[in-house]
Amino acid sequence: MFLTNQSSFFVGFSSAPNSNTSPETRTFSVDIPTSRPPIAENFLLYSIHSSQWHLIKHVAPKLNSSDISNALGNLYQKPQLVLEFLKHIDLHCLDIQTRCLAIAILSRLPSPKPALQLLKQVVDSGIATNGVIFDELVVLRDRLEIKSSILLDFLVRVCCELKRADEACECLNMMKEEGFIPKIETCNEMLSLFLKLNRTEMAWVLYAEMFRLKIKSSVYTFNIMIHVLCKEGKLKKTNEFIEFMETLGMEPNVVTYNTIIHGYCSRGKLDGARQVLKAMQAKGIDPDSYTYGSLISGMCKERRLEEASRVLSDMLEIGLVPTAVTYNALIDGYCNKGDLDMAFEYRDEMISKGIMPSAATYNLLIHALFMEGKMVEADNIIKEMGQKRIHPDSFTYNILINEYCRCGDVKKAFSLHDEMLSKGIQPTRVTYTSLIYALGKRYRMKEADDLVEKSQQKGLVPDLIMFNALIDGHCANGNMERAFSVLKDMDRMNIPPDGVTYNTLMQG
Repeated sequence: MFLTNQSSFFVGFSSAPNSNTSPETRTFSVDIPTSRPPIAENFLLYSIHSSQWHLIKHVAPKLNSSDISNALGNLYQKPQLVLEFLKHIDLHCLDIQTRCLAIAILSRLPSPKPALQLLKQVVDSGIATNGVIFDELVVLRDRLEIKSSILLDFLVRVCCELKRADEACECLNMMKEEGFIPKIETCNEMLSLFLKLNRTEMAWVLYAEMFRLKIKSSVYTFNIMIHVLCKEGKLKKTNEFIEFMETLGMEPNVVTYNTIIHGYCSRGKLDGARQVLKAMQAKGIDPDSYTYGSLISGMCKERRLEEASRVLSDMLEIGLVPTAVTYNALIDGYCNKGDLDMAFEYRDEMISKGIMPSAATYNLLIHALFMEGKMVEADNIIKEMGQKRIHPDSFTYNILINEYCRCGDVKKAFSLHDEMLSKGIQPTRVTYTSLIYALGKRYRMKEADDLVEKSQQKGLVPDLIMFNALIDGHCANGNMERAFSVLKDMDRMNIPPDGVTYNTLMQG
């Protein structure tokens, strides 16, 4: 029992205990001396065990890594108490050994989140290399007799959360060198990261290594690899993967088939998507909103709008609720067709079903109205956004700025640009390109050059279209020397010119 000698708890502290309370429930008013006395270990443990966090806050500035490390060592069996204790101290002043000890104790909690969060802070802080952190976690694993590789798995997972694919691979290699086999969840985290970063070759290397290490894949693993195949355009091979899953005793689920259907639809292969849908239904797996949403989006991209509308009706008939994304696909399709009445009809339908239009919904309608020259209606839609408290995004501003530039109202366009900045919305290349074109038409190329320079200072690298707009402006203003100077800038930045670039220069 840590409560051995009550008087020894209060070295360096003056206290006024209430005589009517027991030692376990007493609270003490603490005066912190100006010079630093040694913090009594028993006092610290007593304060933590009795959850007297106001005392911990008082002494926290005086605690060092040694004090906290000793306390954590005594609290190893009580991770929930450690979690509360850590909330009341400054972790940034601790050395790497103490932080790793805290992580090891938190790993005993039912939820991995606290340990992962603290480990993420350690890795991201740069206090130590991943190799040093790994070695420290291995030492703690042995010292605390942790039988699993959970701490090392956490390190790999944290690298994945930080989107550091190469570092995750390095940590995985260190695990293998030490004779530890990563958990399937860790491998899945890595596969998912490689997929997000479009590093599909790394996914296949890891997948092969999992087989070598005899790590049993889960349905989630297969779903990721099927997604990899779809991203690579190897749609026919997905059937082989499904067959392989089934030979291992794993049944594909709705996510498996949705991934394949989305892969076919995104490449315009709607007949293939329908065949997958039939195979899915034949196995007793009911399609969901995502299934139909992928089909509708694919049909809208291929301008098969009537067919998409029928699929939406089928979807509603079986009680599935479409998402805003599905309605946006239909609205976009009919806007592109020039059928604004139908586009607005779908906008009204989604509202009637309790699905709030997003900024993307309004962007589609505003752009279509501008293209049709319906300025008043477009202004009304913008007002409606404000009334519904739907905040405009960069796309909204780009549509408006482009329209005002096209109409020659440069002042209004720049006013919207300033409004973007005031709302914390960063202009994009599209924003600057529209403004550069407008300035070129008004013989204000000095401002256009300044604008490009400002965009670069903000970390926005000009692309081919922006440079073409700049060259066009200088050519139109007869400044060929500056136009060819821009061409040299493109070469220096490894942005190859295209036919538009050369045609503009020749016309100039």
